[in-house]
Amino acid sequence: MDHPAAAMTPARRGYWLSMAALAVILPATLAVSGWGAFVNWRAVNVREPTTAQVGQKVDYAGAQWTVTRLTRLAGGEGRAVVLAEFEAVIPDPEALANVPCQIGLSDGEGRTWQPVFLGDPVVRAMYPEAMQRALCGGPSFAEARGGEPVKMAASFAIPASASDLKLSVALLSALPAYLSVSEPQP
Repeated sequence: MDHPAAAMTPARRGYWLSMAALAVILPATLAVSGWGAFVNWRAVNVREPTTAQVGQKVDYAGAQWTVTRLTRLAGGEGRAVVLAEFEAVIPDPEALANVPCQIGLSDGEGRTWQPVFLGDPVVRAMYPEAMQRALCGGPSFAEARGGEPVKMAASFAIPASASDLKLSVALLSALPAYLSVSEPQP
């Protein structure tokens, strides 16, 4: 009696080898693409704050950060303006020169705000030097000199009723970690 494998034609053998390879390659492909999706999901949804207070120096993303001012200003018509001034001492500016930076402000209710593009007139009138500062990232880091502070600023237009404010600074290279600074309590 002949062995069943001996009766297999080359085409049939190729078919079964292809099926065996598919049984190995398909799960491996799903695992690799699933891992990438998991990493992306984690970077967006799982955040690990590095908390600090205004004036406190803290190490984050390869630099030493200090939020020097987080001030609420009257904005009129039921709104307020928050001015955030911060600086970073970057030992190796080239390492962060092309790293995207995201700044945001949130309150105790979970609402979030992005910086106002050109700054609020209240900020321009009361703190004109702050308007000369760039936002976080890109040009600010590219022009940095190692060991010297890079001064940055952002202003936010928020409802006057917003409370328990927190400034967040997130560098893409450091996610899921981000810098979180709470508004000083009166």
